[in-house]
Amino acid sequence: MVLYFSGTGNSTFVATTIANFLNQKLLFIPEIEPSQLEFSGDRLVIIFPVYSWGVPPLVVKFIENIPQNIFEWIIERDIPVDCVMTCGDEVALAPEMIQKVFNKKGVRINSVRSVIMPNNYVLLPGFDVDSKELENKKLKLAEGRIMEITQAILRQDKGIDVVRGSIPWLKSRLVYPLFKKWGVFPQKWHFLPSCIGCGKCARICPLSNVKMVEGNPNWGRRCCSCLGCYHICPVHAVEYGKETKKKGQYIFPLKEIATKNFH
Repeated sequence: MVLYFSGTGNSTFVATTIANFLNQKLLFIPEIEPSQLEFSGDRLVIIFPVYSWGVPPLVVKFIENIPQNIFEWIIERDIPVDCVMTCGDEVALAPEMIQKVFNKKGVRINSVRSVIMPNNYVLLPGFDVDSKELENKKLKLAEGRIMEITQAILRQDKGIDVVRGSIPWLKSRLVYPLFKKWGVFPQKWHFLPSCIGCGKCARICPLSNVKMVEGNPNWGRRCCSCLGCYHICPVHAVEYGKETKKKGQYIFPLKEIATKNFH
């Protein structure tokens, strides 16, 4: 079974590819009630993007709320558990974070691996999407990396194989907590007069937090900062305060993956 979370399509592509090669059922985390999760398959792979050098709070909460009997079933049958993280460049101490979450459930993760994908975080000064040239380069390299990871999962290779980057402890232990506390302000999302009311921002939201009211998007308080609503806008009419002014947009480019909901 492959469980995944994705906002702009990077992790969707990785999860779909891996699930197909491993012949495993694919489940989108926001669409599942943890208490009703039914395990299937001969392995568990969890795939998600790295948020501010850490594990998305939504993913942490989901794992924490999975009934203990599911984890006992995994332990009793020695089901291998692997984790794949997508990132713009590096993951810092995110592997230790996800292992800590599983440790509380009595499960040891078999492996943690990372895949570098195009950047999509634009909510802070100095952060923007990659150039088209770099985006294409990352996507090309990612294809081989995903196949490499899939083969390693099939062999049940153990260990951590990620790009950590410099001063990982500072990024994960200082910046990530700040992101969790101050990095998500749903009230800062708004639309510009150029909005055409297409509703794509509402359809892509994994938490159904964006609703169309009288032809325009309105944001609730359940934002997870995936930025899907910002990047999907065809006329660049979605903004987050003033932070996204003159910033670029990115959505995973393959049509067979980039569906209307990206899940």
